[in-house]
Amino acid sequence: MRRTQWLRLGLALVTTAALTACVRVPDSGRIVEAKQPGQAEPSQLPFNNPPPPVRDAGPEEIVAGFLEAMTATPLSTIRAGEFLTKRARERWRPQEGVLSYAPGHEPRAHGDEVILQLHGVDEVGAAGQWRGRRSREASRITFPMAQEDGQWRIASAPNALIVPRDYYDGNFDDASLFYFDPTGRILVPEPVHVPQASLASSLVRALLHEPPSGRSSVVRSFIPPGLSIVSVPVTGNLAEVNLKGPDPGTLDPAVVKRILAQLSWTLRQDTSINSFTLTIAGRSVTDAQGLTRFSVRQNGSDPFDPSVVTASPLFYALRHGRLVSGQVSRPTPVTGTFGTHDLGIGPFAVNLDNTRVAGVRPDSLLVGPVLGDAPPRTVMAGPGLLRPSWDFADRLWAIQDTTDGATISYLARGRGRPHEVRVPGISGENVQRFLVSRDGSRLVAVLHGPRADRLVVSRLRYDASGVATGATRARRIPWQSGGTTRIRDIGWTAPTTVAVLDRLSTSQAEVRILNVDGSTTPDQAPPRLVSGLVRGLATSPSQTPYVVLAQGLNDISHDTAQLDPNDQIPTVGLVHVSYAG
Repeated sequence: MRRTQWLRLGLALVTTAALTACVRVPDSGRIVEAKQPGQAEPSQLPFNNPPPPVRDAGPEEIVAGFLEAMTATPLSTIRAGEFLTKRARERWRPQEGVLSYAPGHEPRAHGDEVILQLHGVDEVGAAGQWRGRRSREASRITFPMAQEDGQWRIASAPNALIVPRDYYDGNFDDASLFYFDPTGRILVPEPVHVPQASLASSLVRALLHEPPSGRSSVVRSFIPPGLSIVSVPVTGNLAEVNLKGPDPGTLDPAVVKRILAQLSWTLRQDTSINSFTLTIAGRSVTDAQGLTRFSVRQNGSDPFDPSVVTASPLFYALRHGRLVSGQVSRPTPVTGTFGTHDLGIGPFAVNLDNTRVAGVRPDSLLVGPVLGDAPPRTVMAGPGLLRPSWDFADRLWAIQDTTDGATISYLARGRGRPHEVRVPGISGENVQRFLVSRDGSRLVAVLHGPRADRLVVSRLRYDASGVATGATRARRIPWQSGGTTRIRDIGWTAPTTVAVLDRLSTSQAEVRILNVDGSTTPDQAPPRLVSGLVRGLATSPSQTPYVVLAQGLNDISHDTAQLDPNDQIPTVGLVHVSYAG
């Protein structure tokens, strides 16, 4: 897949028209540094119209020609269909996925079949979701061959677009589809992988399908079911979204507001679009003000923003055991008990609206106000508590790592009885560090192993009232460092990207940015080298990210292979530096 860069919301998806039209597969590839989410670059490949089947070509030549035909630019499966029998052409569904492969393959005929062994195959699903690296066995494709009108043709082909890695990199980008959490209070981005051509059509078409995370109580869509589109024409920066299908009847204004939010956040990734109109089953949709034309970019803060840009932008840290906050260069003590007394806490987390702080003691977890003189309360007891995490719903997430493994729980509004949540693949493991996304949909954890650490992610499930009901099995996020097998720290840089810090020695460390869907392979995550004694990360999906050193902070948002120690912001005497969350 494409090389990963920094600080961009990951995106992409697979959609395809019929064989007589252009293929619409993932229309957006991976994280691209210094660009806005979904800002696609034009295809880097020139126009290419592969040749048709050569008369009297043998089976191996036909399969080779079929593969070459799928590299048409712009994307099209018309030519590739000519290498199939008529029956196979009618059954072939290239819109059901994408397989990108590394160089080094050669079709070999075996009787009436051609065997193709591909290498380094990455798979993208029908909804644009990244499925990961295929095994060698799964990358071995058998093409049954048949004679039609005296010419060899492929009698059955995999339902996927099968293209070389460089072609994929030149024609696909990352993108996100936007759904809501089960309560309908906040948007949740779902990374997908789609082609650059006809981006708006591809994104909306994918948004109408089942979310890439599946029917798992992780996200929900307010767009009525059963609708479809032919395309989304864009004229003069205006996109016309015409949804066809069953008439859902009169829609509640709150539902309309959320439908428009899903579409505006999804469509804004096409930088040629400033606004859009919407019709459903032939009826024009209007908002609460009676408008029929909607901007894709809201003025001011958006209450549905998954980054929660309304969260406190302050830095927080401990100085001599007391909580301080403010600008990174001159934080001051908070007026609450955590700021006026040394309560013996270490790692801590402040909630997003800057009203409560949760601090870890060696044998307990304290929660109290940031301001005011009310004493903190012990909400959990026992050793092994990790730095907690707050989400947008003011749920306080905690992991207690003991000799029996990790236990995951949360406290509604940071108080009351902890609710345990079993997360397959994380619960019971040796967890060293964890994060919960601000939208509450993802839990990322560092698992300590005997030889190496693993980075994994799980999707958290909720009912309509916001009560956590479980989680999906954790999936690995590929991570690799050239000098160590241990992860020092992790932190969000966007709703779908995570910074990973490893310390090579007491004088050097590395930071990498990875897509949370696991689509960043180790060779696509160039490290940022950091000189000095590194303590950890101070990151946020809506603020400048920093690496924390013994004497200061280094900005890691710049596109540079090595951070300049002279650019450090001094933070003498501060420990556990962090943002809210």
